[in-house]
Amino acid sequence: MRVYDCDNQEELAQLENLINDKDLIINNLIQAFAPDNIHEAKNRGFKPF
Repeated sequence: MRVYDCDNQEELAQLENLINDKDLIINNLIQAFAPDNIHEAKNRGFKPF
């Protein structure tokens, strides 16, 4: 699992490209949640992009 920081405009743009190029939403291959920070995401098993 990877985490993208959507407050970071570069990472958000990369994520949007992946979503569109690989049809992540249509194929149900993406999850969203709202950790307060990257450290919390790591505790949930996500790795930084």
